[in-house]
Amino acid sequence: MARPPLHSTAPDAEQKQIALYRRVNGFTGPLARTGWHWRTRWIARALALWVWCKHHGRRQQGALAIAREWQRLFGLPRFWVIERVEDDTAYCDIHFPCSLQGSGDVAACHRLMEYDRAILKHIGGQMVVLQSRADPSVTGGCKVAIRSLGDRRIDLIPARLLD
Repeated sequence: MARPPLHSTAPDAEQKQIALYRRVNGFTGPLARTGWHWRTRWIARALALWVWCKHHGRRQQGALAIAREWQRLFGLPRFWVIERVEDDTAYCDIHFPCSLQGSGDVAACHRLMEYDRAILKHIGGQMVVLQSRADPSVTGGCKVAIRSLGDRRIDLIPARLLD
């Protein structure tokens, strides 16, 4: 799937949101690679709570409903794409540009994705990164799987364990 364009005829508000996400990712991505990486978790959780409250997040049940709420809270569905749902697991692609892309630091990616995990916990879900663009061999978007918080299956292999 081709990466969506960053600059388009999108409304001004969308362009501002894209610019904000780029600034946050541009700061927290490199921070996740340093000895100060623990701050990434604090920043991510604070931002997740702020977004949850600002956009009136709602708890959901079922993988598809959880994934749709996750997508809604980001507000840019063309970058957070729900590809399919199988066996109460939503498989999604993230196409938003990432400061860790091609860095080889999949562990930093795991730390950076704390934002998504925090927002999903509020929604009632959990996420596993299956493929990270931090891995130089990965092209296209990051691949993630979303399930309900209570789902205890351990069949998904996180990208950070494949590194």
